[in-house]
Amino acid sequence: MFVDPALSQTFNYFIAIEVNVSDISVVNQLRSLLNYVQFPYMISNTIEIDSANLTTVCSPNGTGYQCKCEDQLAWSYNTCLTYTSCGNDYNNYSCGCINGLPPDGESCGYIQPTIPPSPPSSATPTPTPSSPTTENSTETNSTTLSPPPSSPTPTPSSPTTENSTETNSTTLSPPPSSPTPTPSFPTTENSTETNSTTLSPPPSSPTPTPSSPTTENSTEANSTTLSPPPSSPTPTPSSPTTENSTEANSTIPPPTPSSATPTPSPTTTEISTETTTPPTTSSAVTPKFQVEMSFKILDTFTTDLLDPTSVKYIKFKDDIQNALTANYQYLPGFLSVIVTGFRAGSVITDFVVNTNNVSDAAIVAANTQIVKDLKIKDYIIDPNSFQALINGTEPFSITPSPVLSGNVMQMNCSPPDAMSVQSVTWKFNNSPLPNSGRYTIINQPPTLVVLNVKTDDSGVYSCVVTDNILTYTHQQVITIQPQPPIINLPLSQIYVRCGNQNIPMKCCVTYSTPGTLQINWLDNSGNQLPSSSDVMLSINERCITYTLPVTQQNCANKKFTCQVMNGKINMTAVAQLNFLAAGALLTCNDPLYGNGTDGSVAVVGCPQNFEGNLTATCINKQWQVADNCVLSVIKQIATESENLTALMVPGIATQLANAVQSNRQQIQDSPATVSAVVNILNKIAEVSKNVTEDVIQNVLETVNILVSPNTTKTWSTLNNNNENKNTSARLLGSMETISGSLAQDYISINKENLNLQKTLFSRNFSTDLNSSHILIPDTGSPNVTAITTIVFTTMNIVLPARNSTETANTTNNTNVINGIVMLVKSDTIVKNVSISFNKQNTSLGNPQCVFWNFTLFGEAGGWDSSGCTVLDDKNDSITCSCNHLTSFSILMSPFIPEAIRILLDFITYIGVSISLLSLVLCLIIEAFVWTVVTKNSTAYMRHVSIVNIAVSLLMADIWFMVGAGISDIGHSTPVGSCTAATFFTHFFYLALFFWMLISALLLLYRMVMVFSDMSKCAMMSIAFTVGYGAPLIIAVITIAVTAPQHGYFRQDSACWLNWAQTKALLAFVIPALTIVAINLLILIVVLVKILMRGVGENRQPEEKNALVVVARCVVILTPLFGLTWGFGIGTMVAPESVGFHVVFAVLNSFQGLFILIFGTLLDSRVRAAIVGRFSFVHTLSGRTRTSSGGASSSSRFSRFRRERRNAYNVSDVAASSQSGASESFINI
Repeated sequence: MFVDPALSQTFNYFIAIEVNVSDISVVNQLRSLLNYVQFPYMISNTIEIDSANLTTVCSPNGTGYQCKCEDQLAWSYNTCLTYTSCGNDYNNYSCGCINGLPPDGESCGYIQPTIPPSPPSSATPTPTPSSPTTENSTETNSTTLSPPPSSPTPTPSSPTTENSTETNSTTLSPPPSSPTPTPSFPTTENSTETNSTTLSPPPSSPTPTPSSPTTENSTEANSTTLSPPPSSPTPTPSSPTTENSTEANSTIPPPTPSSATPTPSPTTTEISTETTTPPTTSSAVTPKFQVEMSFKILDTFTTDLLDPTSVKYIKFKDDIQNALTANYQYLPGFLSVIVTGFRAGSVITDFVVNTNNVSDAAIVAANTQIVKDLKIKDYIIDPNSFQALINGTEPFSITPSPVLSGNVMQMNCSPPDAMSVQSVTWKFNNSPLPNSGRYTIINQPPTLVVLNVKTDDSGVYSCVVTDNILTYTHQQVITIQPQPPIINLPLSQIYVRCGNQNIPMKCCVTYSTPGTLQINWLDNSGNQLPSSSDVMLSINERCITYTLPVTQQNCANKKFTCQVMNGKINMTAVAQLNFLAAGALLTCNDPLYGNGTDGSVAVVGCPQNFEGNLTATCINKQWQVADNCVLSVIKQIATESENLTALMVPGIATQLANAVQSNRQQIQDSPATVSAVVNILNKIAEVSKNVTEDVIQNVLETVNILVSPNTTKTWSTLNNNNENKNTSARLLGSMETISGSLAQDYISINKENLNLQKTLFSRNFSTDLNSSHILIPDTGSPNVTAITTIVFTTMNIVLPARNSTETANTTNNTNVINGIVMLVKSDTIVKNVSISFNKQNTSLGNPQCVFWNFTLFGEAGGWDSSGCTVLDDKNDSITCSCNHLTSFSILMSPFIPEAIRILLDFITYIGVSISLLSLVLCLIIEAFVWTVVTKNSTAYMRHVSIVNIAVSLLMADIWFMVGAGISDIGHSTPVGSCTAATFFTHFFYLALFFWMLISALLLLYRMVMVFSDMSKCAMMSIAFTVGYGAPLIIAVITIAVTAPQHGYFRQDSACWLNWAQTKALLAFVIPALTIVAINLLILIVVLVKILMRGVGENRQPEEKNALVVVARCVVILTPLFGLTWGFGIGTMVAPESVGFHVVFAVLNSFQGLFILIFGTLLDSRVRAAIVGRFSFVHTLSGRTRTSSGGASSSSRFSRFRRERRNAYNVSDVAASSQSGASESFINI
């Protein structure tokens, strides 16, 4: 109720408020508060609240919502039918609860009669005629009441048009009180309010005369708009008054009429929910936009166009209103259009379009047709004179909320979606703001970002958006609040031994603006305690102390409250004192955390410039401290970033980088602060879409300090803390996300502990990065690909070395990160990437190529080797190959001592060198004795096999070394040269194995099929076809299939078959291992046959030991059959086994020597042929070259031969041309 002292009049207003809460207890508290307050409640001498009530409470019921009415209120008949009643029915036509939440904010009203609402009949049978008054009111489940005037006989009034759109509300028209209204000048009021009341009190003149047109445009949310008319019992004619009112989500109970004998107003038409007459110019939908428009009629302006009762005014208005409605009704979201008046300047017509959407193209089209329609009625319209101004009603979207001093503030205004924004202007206190310095202006969406706001930035902000014909404007008062004070209690919760002592209770406050700062200690009852000291520690920090006297009789636990008041700010912090009995056994004692027993928890304040607390728990006679102290400036940025948007990122990134640089040492020593900085980086990563170079510069500057070697202890604390052990993973994840959002194509940034590069490439990519090398052989796509790499040189102190083989509760302390950590991000799928790392510690072994898997250990993350393999481990570097892109590194363990590694290198170098010389010597000897030792087909085929084995192995080794030399030329391997080297290496190694297979099959043939014979020509054809034809076919198919995919050879190490991309290496592994397996079976068959032939009476006495025979056979045939390659399986299965590595290195590096010894030199016929070639031993040669059954002139050679004859000699085939001779296949 409002009382105007000047008029001695009283006005009653009804206000509806909608409250959204997440805790139902708040509703109960509000209900109790309303019951507690005594009404009427005086606000001032002229304003009082008569009553306040709750109407509706809506809450979830598991599957939806239920909305219940308070006492004496009910839902309307139609609402109960629409949503169904959930009980508490008052009668057949209303209910107290519905199953649903009305979408338009509808609420309960006062209980209606027990019959459906119907239009009321007139209480006065013969009302006095009045001028036409039309009220077009569209209501949803509401009641429209028009109390009658206090005079029983109202006089005629001029036409009044009221257009009202209401939802869940009541429109009240109090009776006039002024006897004679006087004229007033044209007035236009535009009001935009939220949770407020717009009042238009009656004129103060007791005798008003006809008034000029008055236009009130009001758009409100959760509010009530009341325009009480004059209260005169006998009003005189007045000019037309147009009121456009839009209300939403408000419920107003009907007032009690002031007249003792009310009479229904004959000028009011009530349209209930059952009405069949639709409104003509209004809609039940609240208009989102009110577009104030105008155009120019090329005609002479006359004063009668200012008089709404004149014939010319009425004609103009009717003609133009009809033309506007006929054309604008097809606009998207159109609700209504109203002509509001005319102005001079030719004849300028003003009108308002109510709509939910605005399209400049549609308006332009409608305007063209309006010009044509009015021309037919002799109105000449200037087609270029149409103007439109949209007074925005939607408040700015402001982040953060509230805006505090030092924040980055972002404001968005909301013009119609269909506006094609051409320009955006922001103003502060009517002064245009620049798009530079602290201000950033974005056109789409219209946004203003202000960096480092201050309290001086409080004021009126305006947004003006223009397109072809539309201008959207909205202004709003923005208040920048100062940073709230920070309360620090050095003793928040401690344990004190009971006894006579004085305990100082200190409360320190850090503030940005002192204002009227008051600090007080209060006891548990709220009584103020005296301060023993009040000290200013700095210009923005003040401490007060209350000294608590403690006696033996006063040892009950106590709570004290530090209260801080600064203007409207009222903050508190509570300190808890717990007393221990005098005889209690104290297990923990510390000057800072005090005394305690096992399980005691002490909480103390943080150091200066930090917020939070230090929480200590007494465990095993020691205080275990959890540091929750965050640097105040970082805490401020963290709070600000909670509602971070993409447009705020540059400002936040700059603030963060500056804060971290200015407080480097404090941050590096604080685990909680490091964790808070990582959280801010996560926020930046989440909202960033196009990261500029300035932003990434600031981010990298921040991360560079976080991963500094000075943070080693801090990261160790975080990684060992269950609550924060994923902090390092979140840091890496943030950098991965940000690196994939860089806006520029080429960026190179180097910092002390990391460097970033982004570039574009097509198909393949290769580059050196800080002692590492990355190679992407082929993306499989001809399109240009963007790749971003970040190399962390100190990430080994940040990321723990836990890997996927560990459990969640164990840690493998032997694993270490033995290289840089490289992050690789590409905008396309890359199936193969090879990375070379330099080892940081060369004494470690068992390397593992790993990537960081964020899903391990309950999202804490860990290293995973899935999809990654070690391609090369030589000297001081490791080459890894992975089939995906992420963050890579190498894990190594100290299983292989450096001495063994040097020994293996020594064995390999010496063995290969000796093998090459041995193979050359073997071929020379074979050529030297060829005609002597190949006189029959069996010996011929045996030596053909040995020669081709030696040639294949020699050529394979030579080509492999050539390939290694080519790959060592540079990181970019020549495709043609490496392809040739890989092909010939593959071909000759396959030929080696196939000729070893031929040798084994020939032995099996002579051992098993003794009486069978095959011509030399046939055996040669089969041998060369299999020995070289099969390898050639396999090699050609391999290169034909994999070369077009750029996956034939490894481009990151020696030229050899690719594995990671095309698995071309299987074209060698499968045939080789298959031949090894076949030769092993043949060896077993040969051994069985030899043992069987050795049983009988004619055995030599020295050969009766079968184990000796088998051992000699295995030793001689193993290198010739290639069985030594089988030890390579052991090095793959157990790479940490020293024995496997040494044995494999010895046997295979010396394979050429073994072929020379066991394939050539131990053959008695070869030795005899060598001796026979020298003239000075011709006679000896003739005597020693005998048949298998003859005696030898040399007992040494004879005995040597007899020891082996039964094991290796194969009888001649009966049909042989050398009948009667016994030829040896392996005659040694």
